[in-house]
Amino acid sequence: MRQAYSTQLAIVTGILILFITGAFALMQPPEMLESPRMEAIVVAQEIPHPIEGHENCGSCHGLKGMMPYPIKHLGWNNESCTKCHR
Repeated sequence: MRQAYSTQLAIVTGILILFITGAFALMQPPEMLESPRMEAIVVAQEIPHPIEGHENCGSCHGLKGMMPYPIKHLGWNNESCTKCHR
């Protein structure tokens, strides 16, 4: 009985560690992508409107905005937007 409980606990712990690691990997800020090897991989859409007068990206592109950003962008600040999107 005790051995079965230990095995189940180890499996659940391992799954939780993998889930948390995956979640944090998806939430990396664009600053992590600023290596020479990653520049060829990063392909972001161009900003189709002028930045001037629209400095707060979250007002339109927040999770409840007109055009929400992907969930993996959650927690990034406005300066991060223009690092990938030109």
